[in-house]
Amino acid sequence: MQYRLEAFDLSELPSTQYAALSYTWGCATSMDDIYEIVINDQPFFVRRNLFDFLDTAAGKGENGLLFVDAICINQLDSVERMFQVREMARVYRNASKVIAWLGIPESAQKVAEVRSLGQMKDIANCANWTAEQWEGFKYLSHHPYWNRVWIVQEVLLAQSMEVWCWYFTFPLSLFTSGSSISLPSYEVRYSEDGRPRSVVDAISCSRSPAERIITHRTRHVLRPIADSLAQGTMVGTLEEITAGLMRPYMVAETYQSHIPDLIHRVVRKFGMLNCTDSRDKLYGFVGLLKDSSRAKVNPDYTLPVSYAYRQALEIGLEEICNEYCTGAHVRRPDRVYDIHVAYYCDVRDAFSMEDDESMSILQEVLSEFSRRTPPMSDTIEMIWTHPFIENNRYLIMLRNFEQLLHIAVPAGDGERLRLESRRLRNKAHKRSRLSNIFPI
Repeated sequence: MQYRLEAFDLSELPSTQYAALSYTWGCATSMDDIYEIVINDQPFFVRRNLFDFLDTAAGKGENGLLFVDAICINQLDSVERMFQVREMARVYRNASKVIAWLGIPESAQKVAEVRSLGQMKDIANCANWTAEQWEGFKYLSHHPYWNRVWIVQEVLLAQSMEVWCWYFTFPLSLFTSGSSISLPSYEVRYSEDGRPRSVVDAISCSRSPAERIITHRTRHVLRPIADSLAQGTMVGTLEEITAGLMRPYMVAETYQSHIPDLIHRVVRKFGMLNCTDSRDKLYGFVGLLKDSSRAKVNPDYTLPVSYAYRQALEIGLEEICNEYCTGAHVRRPDRVYDIHVAYYCDVRDAFSMEDDESMSILQEVLSEFSRRTPPMSDTIEMIWTHPFIENNRYLIMLRNFEQLLHIAVPAGDGERLRLESRRLRNKAHKRSRLSNIFPI
């Protein structure tokens, strides 16, 4: 297979017809996983999954310009990678078509199941699917492709997208049910040693990996289909009026929102997806973020993972403060505290940070916030020193997090803070005794 590499200015992308490939690189554990192609009369080596796609595309007669990150970006040049990370959103947003490549099914049975689904004429009508077709759908919607960090923005930013599984092509709408779970719930639990962790809501766990990504920006709107005034003032018999009032006059429709995301929501929802480089847990979402958050991200593959972790932590905590706080007033401080701690847990786990290092960086971030001009310093103090202990099962939490309280308040208030901490512990013990005497 022979190809030619062409260079385009980024400003030319909107007027250029090209396709962009969204795929997983796959592993190369032996030479059997490496294949040779020819680019500009020079040998170029690619991994098996990409070679399978190029071979399939040739068999389907696909031609024209194609963007493939493993070929079009010099992966050995950290400076080029840092630059290209910021431009991935533009590349996939302006592509005439984005192809999601799920590879070749690993067994003849899976091939038969996917083929059966692909041969459906009315594929959107799942009520008529056979058991074999449902198995094919399950294989596609739970494919490892959907567990990759980078495909989130590639899917959500695409103007048009096709899902390829070998020679079978499926519309992206096949994997949606019109629902959206873009507003995650926040719940924090503590282990016996006081280590916090965030809990994923049950609804999120019940969705397929494909649906969780595709419906991330799905929104619902009600559209009138009848004149509600005429319906409510109609004249006729009692039966006619009753029947008229029972007829729906609005219908729910869905659309894809183009409003950018906040990093603390994206990390919570997609932070545990897979990537080769942990720094991509931030850099891989840059294209989805609102301008104010994206401007604060500095992709740098020459610095350690802790650098990306600190950026994600600082930007996300500031987003939460701006979202829930007005001046020095905090709406529902207990709720905001839960969201702060849950986000800390999400970022810590996403970047696979050890507790000591992650807590140290959190302390540095909070210290920096507390030194800023009001209302940021006042907001941080109010959030992190708020009495949120409701019963004795949270007492263990203080042993690990009490040090955070010392960061958020001015140095002269240390004695007041110690008194406050003792008061909180005494209050928690009293509540515990009361709950034992008067069980609920």
